Parts: sequence; C-alpha cells; structure tokens
Amino acid sequence: MKENEFLDGVSNIDPDIVERFVSMDNRLKRNASKRSIWVRVGALAACFALIASVVLSVISNIIPTWNTAHYSASDVAKLSPGYKAVGGTNAYKKIYVPDEKYLYVNEIPNIKYFPIYKYSDGTKSSKKELKKFFNGFIAELSKSLGIDTPTYSVEKDTEEDELYTLGEKMGKYSYSLWQDKISNTFWFYNYYGDDNDCKIVLDGETVQIDQRLSDEEILRSLESIKNKLFDIFGVSFKDAKIVRTFGGSLTHGAKGIDIYFYNEDAHTLNKYMTEPVSDCIQISFDNYKNSSNDIVSDSILTDACIYYVKNRAAVSTTYDHIANAKRISLKEAEELLYKGYVFGGHNCPLCMATQDKVNFEEYEYVDIEYLSNPPYTSIVIPFYAFYKKTFTYYSNGQPITVYAKTYVPAIQVYGYEEYFENQVANHR
Repeated sequence: MKENEFLDGVSNIDPDIVERFVSMDNRLKRNASKRSIWVRVGALAACFALIASVVLSVISNIIPTWNTAHYSASDVAKLSPGYKAVGGTNAYKKIYVPDEKYLYVNEIPNIKYFPIYKYSDGTKSSKKELKKFFNGFIAELSKSLGIDTPTYSVEKDTEEDELYTLGEKMGKYSYSLWQDKISNTFWFYNYYGDDNDCKIVLDGETVQIDQRLSDEEILRSLESIKNKLFDIFGVSFKDAKIVRTFGGSLTHGAKGIDIYFYNEDAHTLNKYMTEPVSDCIQISFDNYKNSSNDIVSDSILTDACIYYVKNRAAVSTTYDHIANAKRISLKEAEELLYKGYVFGGHNCPLCMATQDKVNFEEYEYVDIEYLSNPPYTSIVIPFYAFYKKTFTYYSNGQPITVYAKTYVPAIQVYGYEEYFENQVANHR
C-alpha cells in the first residue's frame, strides 16, 4: 500500500466512528478488572480492523491509473460507435438476438501487450487507378448478368476528395463505384427490378439464401455463386463468415444477413472486427420494409446487393502497427465497468438521459473487439466488450433476448475521471 493512499484512507475516517470507539474504551476502563487488558486489546484490534476496512474501501474506489498510458479517455471516446465531434458516451447499446450464438463472442487472447494500429493516410486519389479497377471485371460481370457492358464516367467529389460514379445503370441493375484513400469499392444491386423482382441473377442462377439454415448450410448453398464471383473479380478467398442482424421484432427473422469472403490471416484485425479490413467480397441480404415495394421473408431471402472491396495498398500498411500497449487485466477492466467508466453506442443526450440503468456486475460474456471510427480518429485499439442479458420477450412466437453491450478499453488509459466529469453537461 502506498503511504499517501494509507494517509488518505485514515483522513477519511468518520470522526463519529473514532469517538464511539474512544467512548467504548473509556467505559471498559471504568469497569476494569482482571479482564480489562484483554478487553482493551480487543477494542484496539476492532478499531484497527475498522481503520483497515475504511482504508481498503477508499482504495477500492480509486480510479486505476497507469504511468505508461499512451491514450486518454477522451481519445478512446472518439472510437465509440456513434461518436460525434461534440463528444459524449452512454452506458451501453442494445443487441437483439433470438439465440446467444448470434452475439459472435471472440476469445480473449492470452497476451501481455496488445498491438495498436493506425489507419494510413492512404494514397492520393487516382482516376486512372479507379478506371483500371473497374475495367478489370465489368465486362465479365456484365456477361454473367446478361446485359451490355455499361459506359461510365468518373467524377471527383470535391467535398470528400473521392473519385466515384453514383447511380449509374447496368440494364435493370444499378451500381456505385468509388474510391477513398484506402480502398476501391464496387457495389451493385437490383432495387428497382420489374414487379418488385429485386433478384441478382448470375449466369441464370439467383443469388439467394434460406435464413432458416445454419451458417455452414448457407455457405454450402452459396458455393456455386461464390465461385462465379471469384471468377468475375479475379480473386480467391479461403475464409467466410456470416453476420446476422436482428431488431426489436422477429416478424420476419433477421433484419439483414451479411456474408463475407476474405482471408482471415491477411491481418490480425480480421478476427476482431465485424468487417474484414483486407480485400473481400460481401453479399448483403436485406429483410425489412424500407418501402412498400420491399419484399420480406421468413425463409428465402433474395433482396441482395454485392460489394467488392480492394485495398489500394498492402493491408499491413493500410492498417499500420504503430505500437504495443500494455493490456489491463480483466479485473482492472471490471473495476472501470462497475464505476461506470464505459463507452457505449449512441451519444444523443436525450437517449442517454432516458436509458435504463443496467447492473453489469454479473455479466454473461466478455470478449475483445478492436474499434475505430474515422474520420474522428485514425487509431484502432482493443476494448473489452461486456454483454449483460437484460430480458427476453416473444415476438411472433419467437424469443428475443435483449443484451446490453458496453466497452472498456483493454489497454492502459489515463484521464477517466476528468473525461467523465466533463460529460455530465452532455448527458443532460
């Protein structure tokens, strides 16, 4: 125990407690007999026990501090989902799932230091590069879709300094093509098909899944489509994962299902972030009513869009390993969790003011997630993500379990007290 911590603990002892023990000791003196010395020893021991307990109580409320911390609580707050320039964080965000397996809880690595990454500043925009990217597959894709190869133009976004084409048509399909400092991205869909037919058909085969199947069964059902996409884009990926998103209602099952084809070993972050940071193909299925023309289903989903994302530089330089930060123990993270020094989802003051309190002391799960939030910050750091089951209800005869999920940085961070004191005004 540090000397100043002991003194702080002693100085915070309630004077009434000390006076009560002195008074008790005086009464014992007046009734002294052959037992008096033992009684006084007992009273003294009790008094010191009380002092120790008060000191320990004071110490247990001390915010963990680390002299080697590189980042402040204000820095990591900018990584919170939904962060805006005005700052602010809430206690947690809600996750709706019919089964705990859809939480996708990662394991906690047994390491002393976590690698810290930084987005590279990227490469200067290049119209020539974007055209080369697009021309590398558009003829093959058009052939597979049974349409003529489209003509296009590349324009510069003066606000975002991106090169892109937006809202272009490929027969009955529409596409977007854009470039930012990190990647080139192509996205196409059939949202405006005839008679509400929003299907994507490749070489006569419809891109679809049955959401009632397991992830393994869905991937097997997509084997032929996957190979077609590999041929079209001239790539091959060995790994795949499925992410199902659920809302407050299970009227039609999942709100959306994303399938990613990628190489997990291309970068460490691929294991700890929802979307791969390396090159990938993504098939996204929507299953909610955004307009009266949208088709939703309890089983077969056909409302799809397909992305192809290619990094403009090696992923190891795009997400540069800039440092190793010392990991804090799970016990230390729990101390911050119980004190409320956490980072949640939205930062709307009204939502934060009305959010129900959740006691995380008996949380169900904890894992590691890396978070980033450009353009507010370029760093990518690990967090402990804590899940607490709040309640389960039924929608359309199916159970929905609601979890509260909140984050505590998994590395040493300074300035918790100052940051959260400054958030009081925002929370109002």
